[in-house]
Amino acid sequence: MKIMRSPKIIRAEFKERLYRRRFILPNAVTVGALFCGFLACVYGATGQFQKAAIAIGIAIILDGLDGRVARRLNATSKFGLEFDSLSDVISFGVAPAVIVYFWCFRPLADQFGVFLCFLYVLAAAGRLARFNISASELKSFNGLPTPGAAGAIAGLVNFWPSALDPSFLTTTIVSIMLLGLSFLMVSNVPFFSIKLIRVSAFTLRTQLAIGSLIGLLWYDHQIGLMVLGFGYVASGLWAVFNQHKKQTELGSSSQSDTSGVSDSDSR
Repeated sequence: MKIMRSPKIIRAEFKERLYRRRFILPNAVTVGALFCGFLACVYGATGQFQKAAIAIGIAIILDGLDGRVARRLNATSKFGLEFDSLSDVISFGVAPAVIVYFWCFRPLADQFGVFLCFLYVLAAAGRLARFNISASELKSFNGLPTPGAAGAIAGLVNFWPSALDPSFLTTTIVSIMLLGLSFLMVSNVPFFSIKLIRVSAFTLRTQLAIGSLIGLLWYDHQIGLMVLGFGYVASGLWAVFNQHKKQTELGSSSQSDTSGVSDSDSR
């Protein structure tokens, strides 16, 4: 005799099945980011540089979503963390290096370009490995995050989507940029975490800057994306400059206080 189940029991069982399979959704987002990284490699190797830059941009967006989706669904896992890191190595390490190699180095500096692009991939892999063994909740990053480095490269390539003319000047400029991004990824330069930004905490100056950036993106997305990518890179350097400035001011004020005390003692 077949037992009839009530609709409430059926709905409860359906919700339980969905809950057991909740890990699929954030991993699917990671798969999407990985596919975009692979697609960027293909586009870069075939000379479709603007499409490659857009693919990296989509991968950056998906990379920011998979963690949020996992935390919202309570679906965080060690597998998801490792899978996300492997996806980031492809999307933000290998893919930008492949794009830059075909975009700039191949016509004039083939072997040198291979060496520089490998250094970038090595720095990205080291940056991700260091992030995995650090604290999970960070107010700031030590070193440039790999999506930030990839975003700067994608913004530059999107601004100049055709292959660069083979010249010593362009090769030198791109080489310095690639070395600088590689150094920043493995450095201890602090970079703010976009995930912890709260709109309510924005000052008027910050709101005006964000509004101007949105307007620039709407008016000319090529310039806007490049400014956005390199602006985030410059934010870490600006933080180091401010920190050094504060330390210098504190040191000079303490020296003046010490000299004042010594003068009064001499009297």
